[in-house]
Amino acid sequence: MTTRDPPRIDVLGRTAERRVLAGVIDTVRSGRSGVLVIRGQAGIGKTTLLDDAVRAVPVQVLRARGVQAESELPFAALHQLLQPIFRHIETLPAHQRRTLRIALGMECGPDGAAPGDRFLVAVAVLGVLDAAAEEAPVVCLVDDAQWLDQASAAALLFVARRLGAEPIGILFAVREPDLREFPPTDLPELRVEGLDAEAADTLLAEHTGIAIDARVRSTLVRWTGGNPLMLDQLPSLLSPDQLAGRSPLPTPLPLPRSVERLFTGQVRALPDGTRTLLLVAAAEDGGRLDRVLAAGRVLGVPDTALEPAERTGLVAVRADEVVFAHPLVRSAAYHAATSVERRRAHLALARAAADTGDVDHRAWHVAAAAQGPDEDVAAELESLAVRAGGRGGLEAATAALERAAELSPDGAARSRRLLSAARSAWLAGQLGHVAALLQVARPLASQPLVLADVDQLRGWLEFSVGDPGAASRILLDAALEVTPSDPRRTRRMLAAVAESAWLESDRPLAVRIREAMTGLPPPDDVPDRWAADLLRGFLAFLEGDVAGAVRALGVALRTAQHTQEEHLLRDAAQHALYLGDDDAALRLSAGEVARARALGAAAELLFSLPRLAHAELLHGNWTAAAADAAEAVRLAEATGQPGLAALPLAWLSLVSSMRGARSGADDPAGRLEALARAHGLGVFRLPALEILRWGRATEKLVAARPGSAYVLLEGLRHPVVTTMAAVDLVEAAVQSGHRDVAQQRLARMETLAAATGAPWALAVAAHGRGVLSEGAVAQEHFEEALHHHGTAGRLFARGRTHLAYGEALRRARHRVAARGHLAAALDVFDALGASQWTERTRLELRACGESAGRRDPSALLELTPQELQVARFVASGLPTRAVAAQLFLSPRTVDFHLRNVFTKLGISSRAQLAAHHLG
Repeated sequence: MTTRDPPRIDVLGRTAERRVLAGVIDTVRSGRSGVLVIRGQAGIGKTTLLDDAVRAVPVQVLRARGVQAESELPFAALHQLLQPIFRHIETLPAHQRRTLRIALGMECGPDGAAPGDRFLVAVAVLGVLDAAAEEAPVVCLVDDAQWLDQASAAALLFVARRLGAEPIGILFAVREPDLREFPPTDLPELRVEGLDAEAADTLLAEHTGIAIDARVRSTLVRWTGGNPLMLDQLPSLLSPDQLAGRSPLPTPLPLPRSVERLFTGQVRALPDGTRTLLLVAAAEDGGRLDRVLAAGRVLGVPDTALEPAERTGLVAVRADEVVFAHPLVRSAAYHAATSVERRRAHLALARAAADTGDVDHRAWHVAAAAQGPDEDVAAELESLAVRAGGRGGLEAATAALERAAELSPDGAARSRRLLSAARSAWLAGQLGHVAALLQVARPLASQPLVLADVDQLRGWLEFSVGDPGAASRILLDAALEVTPSDPRRTRRMLAAVAESAWLESDRPLAVRIREAMTGLPPPDDVPDRWAADLLRGFLAFLEGDVAGAVRALGVALRTAQHTQEEHLLRDAAQHALYLGDDDAALRLSAGEVARARALGAAAELLFSLPRLAHAELLHGNWTAAAADAAEAVRLAEATGQPGLAALPLAWLSLVSSMRGARSGADDPAGRLEALARAHGLGVFRLPALEILRWGRATEKLVAARPGSAYVLLEGLRHPVVTTMAAVDLVEAAVQSGHRDVAQQRLARMETLAAATGAPWALAVAAHGRGVLSEGAVAQEHFEEALHHHGTAGRLFARGRTHLAYGEALRRARHRVAARGHLAAALDVFDALGASQWTERTRLELRACGESAGRRDPSALLELTPQELQVARFVASGLPTRAVAAQLFLSPRTVDFHLRNVFTKLGISSRAQLAAHHLG
């Protein structure tokens, strides 16, 4: 598309930057989304570029500016941004509407409610913007994004990453360097540098009103680096003779250490009352004129004292708001005051806020004025944190609790509040911050339960992004500490340790777990019995008692399904996968995903979608598994939690390997390896990387390179992965001359099959025996395997058995009998889109004297994962808005994907779509 030339207005030397911005705006006007992050130093002209981009353009412009004083108030920037289109909130689904209204303070949430889902807030923001875009394209200008409150920043970044077919643009302007960073993102960026010499010369000539000597002008440009704001202000620090070149320039030039210092002198030259009102306005987060004037009256300053600042252009009064000429003027007004003056200003604002019933602003201002420990103020901040968390403002809750801890008069209260701050940071995904808070809290914790809570969170942190072995030892020590006062918690923690130790093959830890169990009283209620069964089951797995493990975990799984208690069901799908109960795993994980979708709980979907992908993959629903995994990856990236993309990327890489997909720019295997290099993946590292190895081994195996496949498979140690890869390892070991290893792995599989009685496990064990046998004995084993496959749901495993059986029959010269099994295998591999396995089977059929023509691939395989997700929901009868809510997309993006689905499948109606089998 050809972009329009930028309009001719007074923006000097920015032709290239303006073309980039004009391109984004043109994209939005054409009906597609556009996002850009503009970065540059203070005074470089970012705000001017934002204003220029939307000048005289027929779009709806929404504005928000980050303000340091309100950076701890949850969703303050979102309130600014959405205020002109609040009416569209009423178009949202009920759950989203209520969540957003609570987040924006438009209604109160229930007392004692759990922290609000901040991702549901983000989805609701996307819905409001999309509704507004029905009227005209929308462009959001977000200035000083580094000072956005973090709840708003997270929501806007989520929206920016989810935009697609909507005429919505978001332009972020970020000051760098600054005390606070706007995190690097995967979004397009534009870096704005200083003006070139010609533009800087023009600016100096036009803005000073004085003839500046060419050599002086060159020196000023060189020393300022072409910064427009500094070039505009610096001449005021020089004499006319110096500017004209008649007197030498001072050496060095009176350049301030920052552009902010240019304004400090102007602020200090104002009358005392004016400086006081400017200080109050700088400390008041929203610039509300009524509150600034009310606080000024508390300090004995008349309303008219603001006029000198208006005359100098440092501030402007617009309607009911005090607007600073530049954010650096605000900063100068605040930091030019003494600490005593700043405290007085905050106390005056606290009183003004109290007079209007604004308890949150009052608490922050009182806290800002506090000089030392103050339990009353700390308690106010603790209450504020509860309210902020209930609205989904977890970052603000964290900040309030941190400040409350600073003001706590004793170590016990300080440690308790730091722990609460760490929990809020955990829920907000600020894992690095969690570690820092816990490091300070732990030495202060004097009560055993608080210490146990600190160590429990330390353990979960290690599980998430660190070393699972270290996590297990932290939790084990914490469990021992808390046993006398809370044996139930001990049992739950020991169960988690035992599960991790089993998955990580940390068998020496079993002895310590047994010792920790000594003296525990018998469980006395359903949740405690459930934890006891899990502990017993995982410990049995760890000690090699497979039958005992299956019995104990089976009891725990039945307990969860019988009671239907939410916190028990949350992990039930995973336990079903451990037990090889494929049907229960699919049913439970699908129910878990459906529940999370109904609640709009993106955080829960990040964990439940990979489990559903796992279960779908086992059932042979590869396309559905890939769609689930791809959605989980998109959510992990959109919510700023890249580590949680590891497992879904592993499933995507496995499907790609089994289908023989070529590596490309979006290769999931490459993305997973890059992720593992860049991030600590905790408990996800081992399974994710081993699934990746398994997938690569299947590529070697199907390509008749069993030795290479064996090298990759022999080192697998994660119990879930080794079980899933059992057939591949046995075949690779036998074909590469390692029959002893094959027999050892087969023995383990037979033990699991005998313990679970799962048809797929019995089939895999019989398949392995067939591979290790010859002649009639092998045929008996393969027949047994196919019998068990008849009641099992693992489609690919059935195809592999048909293939292995057919190959064995061909080698025994029973070519006619072989053809039937090879044809059955071909049907399975064709249905799955397993192209390399299809080709290998076709070659075997040719060797049996039968030609198998190439079949047209299913049109379903042409759909992208997101198109498939949309198609499945639409086929179930859901309307567009409901599909959008389920997938955290806008209705317009859903319609865009649906049109693509219709085109690829050659249909034209939802009724026709419902008739398709979509996996």
